[in-house]
Amino acid sequence: MFEGLRSFVAELLGSEGERPFKENDYRMAATAILVHVADADGAFDEVERQRMRAILVERFNLDDGDADRLIAQAQLSEAEEVDLDRFIAVLSRALDADGRLKLVEMMWDLVYADGAPLEVEDSVVARIAQMLSVPVADLELLRRSRAPGLVSPQ
Repeated sequence: MFEGLRSFVAELLGSEGERPFKENDYRMAATAILVHVADADGAFDEVERQRMRAILVERFNLDDGDADRLIAQAQLSEAEEVDLDRFIAVLSRALDADGRLKLVEMMWDLVYADGAPLEVEDSVVARIAQMLSVPVADLELLRRSRAPGLVSPQ
């Protein structure tokens, strides 16, 4: 499976397999985190992939091709990592408190892309938010703000 992913990424990135996004680029780290969240339930499906692409295009001002390359590269990087510490370190250095909140919002957007989140998805988002020092109260406010059909408290 890992070799298939490596081949897919090499095909998407070009014959040299050069990674256009540096490993210390916060966009790369954020996308690897999003890949981890999308795969938390064991299935990174097309609905989640499309939503992730839309999030990256909107939030990082990328075109669809660059967003696809970033997702492919992040999938490979996330698969190569034993844990999330390297990505969290990059994000902690690059993002202020508001930036970390926006990342948590992106995670909730992705989790809700294919319906109500599973318990494992809730747990993964909460753990990553904790690693990013996002307060629990903010985590819950962001969750409610991204949940379809729920009204956020004023």
